[in-house]
Amino acid sequence: MPLVHRRGIRSAFGGARSDENRGQPTADEVFDRDAVRLRSLFAVPRQLGGVEAGGGAPTPAPAAAAGGGVTVTPMVAPISVAPGALEYRVLAGYGAPAQRFPVAFDTNFGVSVLRCKPCVGGAPCDPAFEPSRSSSFAAIPCGSPECAVECTGASCPFTIQFGNVTVANGTLVRDTLTLPPSATFAGFTFGCIEVGADADTFDGAVGLIDLSRSSHSLASRVISNGATTSAAAFSYCLPSSSATSSRGFLSIGASRPEYSGGDIKYAPMSSNPNHPNSYFVDLVGISVGGEDLPVPPAVFAAHGTLLEAATEFTFLAPAAYAALRDAFRKDMAPYPAAPPFRVLDTCYNLTGLASLAVPAVALRFAGGTELELDVRQMMYFADPSSVFSSVACLAFAAAPLPAFPVSVIGTLAQRSTEVVYDLRGGRVGFIPGRC
Repeated sequence: MPLVHRRGIRSAFGGARSDENRGQPTADEVFDRDAVRLRSLFAVPRQLGGVEAGGGAPTPAPAAAAGGGVTVTPMVAPISVAPGALEYRVLAGYGAPAQRFPVAFDTNFGVSVLRCKPCVGGAPCDPAFEPSRSSSFAAIPCGSPECAVECTGASCPFTIQFGNVTVANGTLVRDTLTLPPSATFAGFTFGCIEVGADADTFDGAVGLIDLSRSSHSLASRVISNGATTSAAAFSYCLPSSSATSSRGFLSIGASRPEYSGGDIKYAPMSSNPNHPNSYFVDLVGISVGGEDLPVPPAVFAAHGTLLEAATEFTFLAPAAYAALRDAFRKDMAPYPAAPPFRVLDTCYNLTGLASLAVPAVALRFAGGTELELDVRQMMYFADPSSVFSSVACLAFAAAPLPAFPVSVIGTLAQRSTEVVYDLRGGRVGFIPGRC
């Protein structure tokens, strides 16, 4: 299905929330959104009403969460408190007949969620799902396996918190999920969130499709119900830029010959018991200009490497980043340096230049797989529409330990590459140049 940056909803799907912005996001905005996103991912999990946080390390094949609860990473605070970061949108239908909305997707959250009516206080809160219009809608009652909270009644309460702030309240429900062009998932479980007229819990999206390793995610549903024998529970190709005309795709349960061909390169998944919903890979080395950096694999292994679908920049263990920065600066010595911009400390003024040649940067994973980045995957351009009249920075930074205790491969490094999640095989595949 088509996938667009949040700034391209109107041109892609027709109609959008009034807060949609146009043009290239500023570097300040990218930094601020990355910071909020990372704080939300590495917040200390807690027991939430109707949502069980924490849990043991996952396995490639999903298993039920302890006690039947929903394992969820605490989400960011409401947008009025902090600007959350859910960068990409797809069009999905809920209910029968389907009510279609632009929704975000995430590979960490733990449960799918959707804005639902009636609105708090009876105020208008469009766009939002209207359960009364769906013939297949059903509330999940207290005492059911999915309901982790002790309660009595016909509906299981659902609360999400970030720190001491309540982000959303609602109920766990089931209804039909429809994905274009024609895939349907009957009895799909999601959190039906109560919203007010001004609530913007999901960063401008009407909801969120969870593709994490949680047993309640859509990815787990696809491979656990025997709906597909495909190697891929899902894959995505993030658009090459945040421009409104740039498109990528999200694929659920697809079977493609290239997933077993020579163009795809697989790296094994790994697990982090502190983040059981998330997808980790074993980054073991980095090369610059074909030369391996002098960084022992133990530096990467000490923290693990998170594959992220919302954080834009890539964050490395400080020792690994220092080696990358020094090697990159050495090869880029002929170009005029520009002042650092916040955490991006390797920047160049390209104004007036006629050409640009950068050293190849490749990420090497356990098993020998390498992901080579092109110039637009490794550098952030202040004005990508006019490269030779702006500043460009290496789009990597040192992870601020211990606040962010893992390395993070961001979305900029993944753009235009199809990332294939083979949950049965416990591996992640990369096919460059797919969108």
